[in-house]
Amino acid sequence: MAGERSEWQFAGSSQKGEPFAIKGVDVWGTGWQVSAGREAEAHVHDPVYGKEYIFRVFTIPDGDQTIEFAAGEFSPGTWGFYVRD
Repeated sequence: MAGERSEWQFAGSSQKGEPFAIKGVDVWGTGWQVSAGREAEAHVHDPVYGKEYIFRVFTIPDGDQTIEFAAGEFSPGTWGFYVRD
């Protein structure tokens, strides 16, 4: 809904395979695990054009922590990444 604040905040965008880190971990250099259940989707907005997307939620195990993020393609080869607020 317009004016509704998302729990997901834009972390950045990247061309597929171009280094992009979340919490110090390059997401393209690791295996992503798909989240399951009702938390498996994130409703996000493109920070430039405001278009709404529904991106999948992924996790990456990293030592004692699990990195959670939502990701999807804004356009072919250009990925957007979001983290929980």
